[in-house]
Amino acid sequence: MPKRDYYEVLGLPRSAGPDEIRTAYRRLARQFHPDLNKDNPKAAEEKFKELSEAYEVLVDPAKRERYDRGGFAGVEQDFSPGGFAWSDFRHAQDVEDLLRDNDFLRQFFQQGAAGDLLGSLFGGGFTTRAAPARGRDLELSLSVKLSDLLEETTREVEILRTEKCPACGGNGAEGGTALETCRDCGGQGQVRRTRSRGPAQVISIMECPTCHGTGRVVLERCSVCGGTGRKQVPRHLKIRIPPGLEDGTVLRLAGEGEPGSGSRRGDLYVHVQVEDEPTFHREGRNLSSELSISLSQALLGAQVKVPTLKGKALLTIPPGTQPEATLRLRGEGLPPPGGGARGDYLVTVHVQLPTPLSSAQREGVRQLFGAPEEPPAREERGRGGLFGRRKG
Repeated sequence: MPKRDYYEVLGLPRSAGPDEIRTAYRRLARQFHPDLNKDNPKAAEEKFKELSEAYEVLVDPAKRERYDRGGFAGVEQDFSPGGFAWSDFRHAQDVEDLLRDNDFLRQFFQQGAAGDLLGSLFGGGFTTRAAPARGRDLELSLSVKLSDLLEETTREVEILRTEKCPACGGNGAEGGTALETCRDCGGQGQVRRTRSRGPAQVISIMECPTCHGTGRVVLERCSVCGGTGRKQVPRHLKIRIPPGLEDGTVLRLAGEGEPGSGSRRGDLYVHVQVEDEPTFHREGRNLSSELSISLSQALLGAQVKVPTLKGKALLTIPPGTQPEATLRLRGEGLPPPGGGARGDYLVTVHVQLPTPLSSAQREGVRQLFGAPEEPPAREERGRGGLFGRRKG
């Protein structure tokens, strides 16, 4: 099924504010919750996922800006390689708030819903077991030059991230020795919590805070990691910089964050900053700069060398070029994000007038343009004029 515009999915105008986005999502989420659509739960689940993908993008200011500017390609980096997955849904708390709504709970139980799709997706909810914690995301700032954006480039970086301790294998015990059964959970790795939510009791099975879901505790702590089972280690990465990248773009490297209690690692978010270039000003795909030329070059025309991102290039100045005219070098700009035809290089020329003029230069100007016109003489008024008239 082809993807639909996110604003269309939520039934919103492109000018919608954050509160309107949240209200629209909550309303549609109630309508298409799979457990309240027993006649066709598969279609409802697909619709619910489509709604959640649209909400994930539009409620996040950074993602929304990238989507408004580049469409689906602008937020492709924020999702898993195969497209939006539930693990990419960063705003699950908003769905949890919906689940805690008394009216929704009442409707849920009146429908006789036995399952809880959201609990299985997000690791919380009614009677579902808490999912293993996802690893922590990492962030990195990376500076690039304008010239780096002419084509795809690769930058090598080093980050420090937490990994399993090599001395204890991640279990936190000295030498990786045997562990003791956790007394708080009886070795189950889970504890049971009951909460009252309106007319219903919400039973949650969550990770044991004492043993962190392992069911075992350390007898003698590892001397290398202090019993945490984790140690910071350097990680060398190659980061692909797409051509034509905009300043402030955030690249997502899935699975390059830190490990969690489960198998899913966090992600690495690379904030790309394009260094200021004093020679050029960027306007989308186009570059612009300024150039001073002499009066003779403006009058007679010339060819001058100007700097570009790939070195020097010849710029033709046509005869009779006017001051502040903008000349264009086609194809000497930047490619659009993702690659394609390069933009242009626009050069604004400033004509420098020689000063002071020598006698020979002044004579040459007179011969070329003629003598300047004399300003009209100021009319002198005599006694009989307007102000010189005497009273008779």
